[in-house]
Amino acid sequence: AWQLRVQMDEVLDNCQDMGFNTVFLQVRPSGDALYKSDIFPWSRYLTGTQGTAPSDGFDPLEYAVNEAHKRGMQLHAWINPYRVTNSSNDNGKLAANNPAVSRPDLVLTDSSGKMYLNPGEADSIDIILEGIREIVRNYDVDGIHMDDYFYPYPAKGMDFPDDASFARYGGGFTNRADWRRSNVNILIQKIHETIRGLKPWVKFGISPFGIYRNEKNDPLGSKTNGLQNYDDLYADVLLWARNGWVDYNIPQIYWKIGH
Repeated sequence: AWQLRVQMDEVLDNCQDMGFNTVFLQVRPSGDALYKSDIFPWSRYLTGTQGTAPSDGFDPLEYAVNEAHKRGMQLHAWINPYRVTNSSNDNGKLAANNPAVSRPDLVLTDSSGKMYLNPGEADSIDIILEGIREIVRNYDVDGIHMDDYFYPYPAKGMDFPDDASFARYGGGFTNRADWRRSNVNILIQKIHETIRGLKPWVKFGISPFGIYRNEKNDPLGSKTNGLQNYDDLYADVLLWARNGWVDYNIPQIYWKIGH
C-alpha cells in the first residue's frame, strides 16, 4: 500500500503543479470498490484478487480525498454503474460478496462475454444507488462521476440480451429503445435525487460519449457521422441536462483537432 500512496502523492503533486482544481478517482471499475464497502468487494486492481483487502487497512478513496483537499483540489469519485466484469476472463473470479454473485438473476452477459447488472431491473438500480449513498455518506467527496458505459457499446449483429426483461417490464413501451432509455433516465434522476438528499453540495457529473446525436437524425444533433449516445448507448444526455439531473457534462471528444 505504501507504493500506492507514493504513486498517488506523485499524481496529486503533478495535478497541483499544473493548476488543476479537480481530480477524478475511479473507485468502481466493475462491480467492485477501491474503498471500504459493505456492498461491493475490494477491487482486484488493488491486491490482484477481488474481495481481498489491502493488508494494512489502506483506503485509497479516503487517502485521495484527504490529500487532494490538502492541495486545494476537489476529488470526484468515479464509478461504472452497470458493468460487473471488464472481460469474460474475470467472470469466474468474482468474490462471494459481489452483488452479481448474490443476485445472479440481475446479471446479463453481452456478446463479448462481459457481465452487467441488468438496467431493466429495479433491484439493479437500488444496488447502484446504495453504493452511491455509501460513498457520499462515508467520504468527503466533492462529486460522483460516471463515464460513457451505460448499455454496452453495440457489437455488429448482436443485441443486448434483454428480451425477457422487456417482455416482463416493457409493457408501457412499443419501442424497446425507448424502454432502455427510460431505464437509464430513471437511474440518472434517482442518483441526482439521492445525492441532493444527502449532501446537496456534492456534484453529479457525467462524461458521455462525444456525440449526442448526428444532425441527419435530429436537428439538435451535431455535424457528425458517428455512434450516438441516444440511439446506441440509450443515454439521453440532453434530457438529463435540461432537467437539471446532472451538474456538468464532460463529453469524451477523443478525435483529432481537425474535426
